[in-house]
Amino acid sequence: MYTVVLVDDERLTLDNISNYVNWEQMHCRVIATASNGRDAMEKIEALQPHILITDVKMPVMDGIELCKQVHARFPSIQIVFLSGYNEFDYARAALQHGACGYLLKPVDHEELAAMMKIVRQRCDEQKNHHNSTLIKSGEYLRELLQIGGNLLSGLANEVTSIYNQHLHLPADNKTFTFVFISIDEYMLLAENPLLIDAPPNDFSLVERLEFFIAGLPSFIPGVLTKLRDGQWIFATRQSDRAAFEHWRNQNANAMHWISLFLASSPLTLHSFTKQWSKMLQMRKQLVATQGTGLISDDWENMDVAWRKTPFPKTEHLIAAVQQKRRDQAEEWLHDFFDGGLPPGNISQVFVDTKSVFDSLLSAIAANNRQLKDIIVQDAKFFGRLSLMESMQSMKTLMRQILNMMMDELEASPVDRHIELVDEVCGIIQKNYGQVISIEMLAELVFLSPNYLRAIFKDITGKTLLEYVTQIRMDNACIMLRDTNLRIHDIAKRVGYESPSYFGAVFFKRTGLTPNQYRTHAEKGQRA
Repeated sequence: MYTVVLVDDERLTLDNISNYVNWEQMHCRVIATASNGRDAMEKIEALQPHILITDVKMPVMDGIELCKQVHARFPSIQIVFLSGYNEFDYARAALQHGACGYLLKPVDHEELAAMMKIVRQRCDEQKNHHNSTLIKSGEYLRELLQIGGNLLSGLANEVTSIYNQHLHLPADNKTFTFVFISIDEYMLLAENPLLIDAPPNDFSLVERLEFFIAGLPSFIPGVLTKLRDGQWIFATRQSDRAAFEHWRNQNANAMHWISLFLASSPLTLHSFTKQWSKMLQMRKQLVATQGTGLISDDWENMDVAWRKTPFPKTEHLIAAVQQKRRDQAEEWLHDFFDGGLPPGNISQVFVDTKSVFDSLLSAIAANNRQLKDIIVQDAKFFGRLSLMESMQSMKTLMRQILNMMMDELEASPVDRHIELVDEVCGIIQKNYGQVISIEMLAELVFLSPNYLRAIFKDITGKTLLEYVTQIRMDNACIMLRDTNLRIHDIAKRVGYESPSYFGAVFFKRTGLTPNQYRTHAEKGQRA
């Protein structure tokens, strides 16, 4: 739908065109009306429609002056003039100021439809041109940031021109507010789906975050350029940090996983390219030390919190785990991961963590074959560790492994496993109507997800997903049999947002649709 603003000082004409024309059939929508050019200009500045249809002769500001101002400030808006027969020459002369056509009063609906077809074609062309220029500006920006503005001043000027046109800024404007946007732990989130019972084709967390970022220009006018997976540059007139905080706060996942680094003041594109490497480096270091979901407009004045103390001794951690002293293990984790970055940045933390883990595994699992097998088989550990950007994420993952080791050492395998599985079953039975993830269950019982999967299948003979599905279906059967709740409501109560997916799972398990099951149950009760 293209948006339209109508302007005419004759109330009857304005009312007839606004309310008695089938705009939807023409793929258009009237979003505002005005009785003179000055009032129209205020509404155009606020709404920025695609199409302006205006009378020629009006009080305060006539249509020709309105056309001049709109064409100068918003050249992409398509303008159509309205005129009486005695104003024909006047309207024809007005076309020289950028209008794409005119209509004679009283407006004939067929003529209006024919004119709007032409206008829509021009809007389509304008939209395609607009999209192509944005794509081109993105290509140029990526090249500028990679090579540098000094060598490519011509490209910088062209990108600046595109930004000015898109943001309706004067042609001689040179500065913008630049914001570096990143999805923290992008690779980690992309590699590890969070839900164990999501409907087929459901969007992953990373995809939902990407969609959210793609919507930023509709919240704050600007040009969004994707640099690579998980990283964007946003150029805008807006320099208010609070506005970006407000945008990000619309989404709980965004608050946790999206970081924003704002230039402290408007910059030319050339100046921004000179600062880019520092902005990128500071972002990596701050996410590594402070965690995910940061907002900073003072990164230029920050210093990296380099590590001032040596890493705690691995032998101390081995002793804490062997003695099942969780408090001492937690203290060791704090000293290791909260003491700042060592030389070599986050990659060095990964190397040192791997070394600690190897020593720990060799010492603790040497006489415990079952523990060693479980940990060695958990091939995802080092893979996940290598993808992490934040030391806090590494700390969380390492804590899970240590807890798993101490759990295994703390109790006899069979008895302890039965207790753990019973606890997990109890959690699932109480929370089957909510989203249940393997990570959440594992954290609640202090095990790694893979370890929990293994012992759960060993004790129950079912996978966690099979057990969750069984509990949900059992409760769905009870509701179908004993209540008059709608199928849609029952699906939600047992943890399925999609009624169709619930129906498919129910049929696969029972051989009946939910409605068929309810009908059979009612017949059985009557019998």
